[in-house]
Amino acid sequence: MEQLVGRAAAARQLWVMFVDGDGRQTPVVMPISDIPLAPETRVIENLAAILAGSCSDLATDMGRGSAILTLERIGRDAVLAGDRRWAAALRAACDRAGVPLRGVCLSTSGGVHPL
Repeated sequence: MEQLVGRAAAARQLWVMFVDGDGRQTPVVMPISDIPLAPETRVIENLAAILAGSCSDLATDMGRGSAILTLERIGRDAVLAGDRRWAAALRAACDRAGVPLRGVCLSTSGGVHPL
C-alpha cells in the first residue's frame, strides 16, 4: 500500500482504489480532498454511491469488484480515535454499497498502516 499512496503529504484526504473481479488493481486511483475531521452522513452516502457505481463495472467471471480505502492525514503515526471513526464509516459505506472491502489503511507522516 505504501508504494501506491506513500507517506501522508496532504492534511486530510481519502484515497479510493479499485480491484476487479479477477483480483487485479485497476489503474484508477481516486483521491478525495478536504474530507472533514469526522465522517459526515452526506460524505459517506456519496462515497457509497460512487463505490456502488464503480465496482459494479468491475465484475468478471471470477467475482465482483472491490475497493481499498486509505485515509491520509499529516501528523502523529498513532491510530487516533478519529481514524477509527473514519474506518468504521468507510466500512459502513462499503456495506451500504454492497461492495467488498479489501482493506482500510491509514497514511500518516510516519507511513501506511492497516486500520
